[in-house]
Amino acid sequence: MLSIGTFAKTANVSARTIRYYESIGLLPKSLRGENNYRYYDQKWLETVGHIRDLQSLGFSLDDIKLIIHFSDSELGSHLRDKLLELDQESIHLDERKKRIKNLLSVAKKIETGACLTETERNLFMENMREEVIKGLQSQYRTVSDSTMAYLNRDGWLHSHPQIGDFIDGVKKCVEFARSKKLTLGTARGSAPASMSLFGLGFSGVDPLKYEMIPERLSTQVPFFHIDVEYESGQEFVDFCREVNKTLPYGEVQAFKMPLIDIVQNTHRAVGQIINYDSIDDDSDTVLNPFKQLDLEKIFQFDFSEDALVMNYEKFKSEYLGLCKITEHFNGQKFFDFRDIINVTAIWRPHCQEIIDRIELYKKAKLEPFSYGFLSDKIENWLKPNYGRIIYHEDLIKIISEYSGWELARSNSLRRVCMNPDKLDIRDQNADWIEFQKIAPKPVVDLVAEESKWAFCLPHAISFAKFTKQTAVLKSLHKDEYFTEIARFEQKHGFRWDDIGIRMKGVSLHQG
Repeated sequence: MLSIGTFAKTANVSARTIRYYESIGLLPKSLRGENNYRYYDQKWLETVGHIRDLQSLGFSLDDIKLIIHFSDSELGSHLRDKLLELDQESIHLDERKKRIKNLLSVAKKIETGACLTETERNLFMENMREEVIKGLQSQYRTVSDSTMAYLNRDGWLHSHPQIGDFIDGVKKCVEFARSKKLTLGTARGSAPASMSLFGLGFSGVDPLKYEMIPERLSTQVPFFHIDVEYESGQEFVDFCREVNKTLPYGEVQAFKMPLIDIVQNTHRAVGQIINYDSIDDDSDTVLNPFKQLDLEKIFQFDFSEDALVMNYEKFKSEYLGLCKITEHFNGQKFFDFRDIINVTAIWRPHCQEIIDRIELYKKAKLEPFSYGFLSDKIENWLKPNYGRIIYHEDLIKIISEYSGWELARSNSLRRVCMNPDKLDIRDQNADWIEFQKIAPKPVVDLVAEESKWAFCLPHAISFAKFTKQTAVLKSLHKDEYFTEIARFEQKHGFRWDDIGIRMKGVSLHQG
């Protein structure tokens, strides 16, 4: 009999390993001497050697525990199974290696601007889809059937042979910002309608939550607008400008946003980083400033006269300042954050038509409104807007409902109708001519009229992220928030709600 020290040394393993093998049943229980020391039979050295040999072949200790009890024939069978498993792994690794080499070749072509073959383009898109699904899994934990159904509708990613260049350009810009540890805002424009951009981490708005329509992206050039912190953001703006110059398709634009700096500075002042996404949109923390008619320094409600966030100078004089917009909420039964999004979409009081719409919307929140000629399905779809605000998404749904067309084709017609200065083009359009024949006249008239005034829901929701942040800071840390606004404006000479550099009335964000 050998002591544990002698046994371990002879077996060329540690005493700790011997004790572990014994604890999991790979070795028989040791004998105890009168001194209570462990002693092992010398014949067990062969078992330890057997265990080490099997480990070197890639077997786990659980496998080995079974193998050492097999007969010779059983062991042979198990080893043959293991060999087959290794062969299959080898084939899989070879396929992965080949795929990665092909992707590297595609990446080099994209970087140099060379044209991709159809096979290469499909490979790129397939790989990107895998990245999207992986990103969605981290967002949702489980990717549901409804999420996959939405992703499958994201067909705009396959609508142009150079879409890969655009996606790669966006990725370069976002990764550049991350490498520089720059804080970005949510992607704006129509981009948030894409589940793919959300899954890739390029857009911070969940399109499924708001029932957006990705088909709207299939008939237009993709635009990616994103805000970056002001003080350190110029390098990002310059980088995006250079990437944009290389894009044969699509456009990337960056905007310096003082509010991002102010929010971060407020976080530092209060000693905590607020997770705004974890705060419910309809909570009192978000809605109290609106309920209490305290709209000062709320983004998109309190407009600075020279901020680029909107053409403030075009407002009707009586709508300048906080008086009219505060009056809009006064006496109203308050609803939810969607109402806030709707108000910011419609609050462009530069002409009587818009002012009339603001009043109709206000009335619809107090007295339920129905068009009377739309289907129940469409009326329900319009409920979040109280029927009085029409977004581009709503027009697509209406056209599709009364034509039977797929959403992409309906969106194509929506785009034809949206420019009132080009009625001759619309009236000569084959889809418009057909739509007039198959849809009821009130529906045709509604589409024609509302196309001139429709709003972009993805853009409105993206900007509402800033509105929510300012509302939360007003509710929780008003003094610190106002102090940081004053400090920023005094230091830089730019307004807290600007979205670029204003010089002689022109934004220089892209040069």
